Amino acid sequence: MKKLLIFFTLIILTGCWNYQELNDYAIVTGMAIDLNKDEYEVSLLIANGDKSEDGNSKAKVTVSSGKGESIYEAIKSVSLATPKELYISHLSVIVISEDIARKGVTPVLDFLLREPQSHQNFYLIIAKDSKAKDCLSILTPLADYPSQNITYNIKMTEQLQGRITDASFNSFVSKILEKGNNPVTNSLIIIGSTDKGTNEEEQQNSIIGAYTKLDTLGLFKGDKLIDWATMEESIGINMILGDVNTFYVTIPCGNDNVVISSNNYEIKKDIEKDSITLNIQAEGMFNEVGCTIDLEDNNTIKKYQEKVEDKIKIYINKAIDKAKSIKSDVFGFGYLTYRKYPKYYNSIDDWDQHFTNLTIKTNVKFNLKNKGSLEQTIGELTK
Repeated sequence: MKKLLIFFTLIILTGCWNYQELNDYAIVTGMAIDLNKDEYEVSLLIANGDKSEDGNSKAKVTVSSGKGESIYEAIKSVSLATPKELYISHLSVIVISEDIARKGVTPVLDFLLREPQSHQNFYLIIAKDSKAKDCLSILTPLADYPSQNITYNIKMTEQLQGRITDASFNSFVSKILEKGNNPVTNSLIIIGSTDKGTNEEEQQNSIIGAYTKLDTLGLFKGDKLIDWATMEESIGINMILGDVNTFYVTIPCGNDNVVISSNNYEIKKDIEKDSITLNIQAEGMFNEVGCTIDLEDNNTIKKYQEKVEDKIKIYINKAIDKAKSIKSDVFGFGYLTYRKYPKYYNSIDDWDQHFTNLTIKTNVKFNLKNKGSLEQTIGELTK
């Protein structure tokens, strides 16, 4: 009995041997990586709980930067100016500058895969037409931290529009490592004045001075950024990848437009050695009708179903033309071919070159199942 008591006492006494106060850490929620001449400049978004004058906890955001010949050295340079231990396990987004992306992101990926604290469950995004540090520094009244604003934006926009991809770090790395596949990721731009966007007092105004906005997809070949897609090309790429939840199309109608959205999208790919057939099924509803049409007429419904089908084909054809023009199979057709015909795939010297001559067919079936809350258009009801 005495030995048992001693055993449990030891467990209780040694259970928190490595305990550290949360206040001992500088919690890193975002990271930006730029090139400064021949050096890396790493900027860390640090979010710590701080005490205000009334004793309540108040969020405080700081962006600290360091330079070095390697990413590791640049981060250690940041730690020299930080009175707390850097803790990156809560990292939610990494913003990489365009020049690093075009040079090659392998050093960035290698560091993040080796870093013990990195859980790798974060988004990877490219700064377009601005420094990565500036993108991470723009404040917003709608989120506590800029990193939160970016991640929430990706999650919500991915669900509501077809132009944004998942862009997770693990997904990006896996596509680089797969045979016959190249990654894509989202880009981020700054709208407005960077100086105003980093000024906390500006956030109290009803009209903010600057904000970050998700833009079109960045297309890679291996670990290098090759080109930017347009909005329609981005939608088409996501449609082919099956990375679409909800999308909408705008169709001219008289002097106005009809807007139709889809919330049920499915794609199946029939892989042959020298051809790919894309079979797409989707369904949706009218969201906005700015002209007078008869929604009770089956011919009208059929007409707009066909118009949506044609629009989807346009998106997909533009995406395919773009990928072939830069000789980068961002759709993973090569990977699917490798899985089905490994010997045939291995007989091809350069899949990306072979991909440019690949025959790709598209079949689309769209079903308008819902007219929205209003069975007819206002114009039709007021006749």
